[in-house]
Amino acid sequence: MAGYRSVALTIPTAILNEYSKTLTQCFVKVGLETVSRIDLTCSNRYELLKLLRRFRNQYDLVSVKCTNQNVAAIACRDRRVDIVFFDPNNRNMKFTHTLAKLLNGALELNLSFLLNRESGDVLNKAMRHMAVAREHRVKVVLSSGCTSPKMVRSPMQIRAVGVTLGLSEAQSAEAISSVPSSIIESNLQRRSPLYIEEGVRLIGRNGLK
Repeated sequence: MAGYRSVALTIPTAILNEYSKTLTQCFVKVGLETVSRIDLTCSNRYELLKLLRRFRNQYDLVSVKCTNQNVAAIACRDRRVDIVFFDPNNRNMKFTHTLAKLLNGALELNLSFLLNRESGDVLNKAMRHMAVAREHRVKVVLSSGCTSPKMVRSPMQIRAVGVTLGLSEAQSAEAISSVPSSIIESNLQRRSPLYIEEGVRLIGRNGLK
């Protein structure tokens, strides 16, 4: 289990129901908690807003891959987005100071995009993104992004990569523990039938808090 307590499963919308239940049971049997995740890739703001309205309440975690400046601005500003991701191989997009000031969620660094590339430019770009995140105290999530057992990395390995890219020891540790955990916990509370709005929840049948 590589030292993990829970995993986020990126589940395509077409298999959200029956197949996803079977998939999650595979992890439950080995003692791992699972949360459902969707990765949205959109070409424009209208498509992104449409997908957020449709899928926000169906998944525990919503991530947006920022493919252009308009999508990035909406994704960073919209509170329905938990995580934004910038592909370091996309030369036309980068995590800027302006976007850092807009960001309500967290910035994700996906190790699979780094480990599968030989270009030093990719690593340099990832380091610049981490520098911007540090300067603006942006929350960072470090993930393996693995698509096969061979790509799984332990929390200690992921933490070490975070430090190598410029995060402090504390920031790197939080990026694989408390930051993703707090996002998931907040979303689970929001999806509860007792949740009304931020700071307002049902207590009993006839009362509000």
